[in-house]
Amino acid sequence: KNHREGHAMTGKEYARIYDSFTFESFGNIAIFRFMGKALFNAAGLCDMDQLSKTFKECGDSKNLKVIIVARTSEQKDMREYEEFIDFASKEKDRLKIHRMLNFYSQFIVELYSQDKFVISMDSGNIVAQFLNMSLACDYRIVADDTVIQKGYFKTGMVPKGGATFFLSSILGKSKAYELLLSENDITAAEALSLGLVDEIVPSSELETAAFKKAEHFARIPGKTLVGIKKLMNYKVKELKDYLKYENDIIAETFWKQGD
Repeated sequence: KNHREGHAMTGKEYARIYDSFTFESFGNIAIFRFMGKALFNAAGLCDMDQLSKTFKECGDSKNLKVIIVARTSEQKDMREYEEFIDFASKEKDRLKIHRMLNFYSQFIVELYSQDKFVISMDSGNIVAQFLNMSLACDYRIVADDTVIQKGYFKTGMVPKGGATFFLSSILGKSKAYELLLSENDITAAEALSLGLVDEIVPSSELETAAFKKAEHFARIPGKTLVGIKKLMNYKVKELKDYLKYENDIIAETFWKQGD
């Protein structure tokens, strides 16, 4: 088996552990942690059905109110991104490329349209596609050592995950152009000043702060929380259309790599 499922010792808490992610539930708060090489996992469909199924179960849960999404340090710098781009460019495996692109699009939409309030938690070096995933969430908290790296610049690609969709809304078109077309990394302080994240904390306090914020949102009446989130994220159809168009552009770029 590629996962094991067990119940925690107290109350309704439980955990699911897979090769590419773990899921833990603590009453009305749950946390997903992504492990391993996310791009390769998505391309190979490693646990992707289980991830989508678990995320749907979260949406169906009457008790759950807040989801925390976190990523482990092993996948959060440009090494894995560059490895995947190099692999994809040389192999030109269209099926794996489309799997990766389609899964990321699907997951971005699931984050954006999920009824539960979603908090993104990050630290260290992260590449642009993980920033983009966090922009689909409702609240973003990062450690003070966080640096957003623009791997797409180095590989001649465009960022995957709704970058221009979200950034043009947050920053306006001119500022979004300026940010996306600059090769400079973005520090946590710069991300906060731009409105790309909502809170910065010391790295040693990141998880504690994320759960504290989750508890804050979990105290809000459920119908109020869900209703406001739906109104805030009413452009879900536009996001789906955008991500499809984004996939077409990125796939075309992949086929040209190495030509």
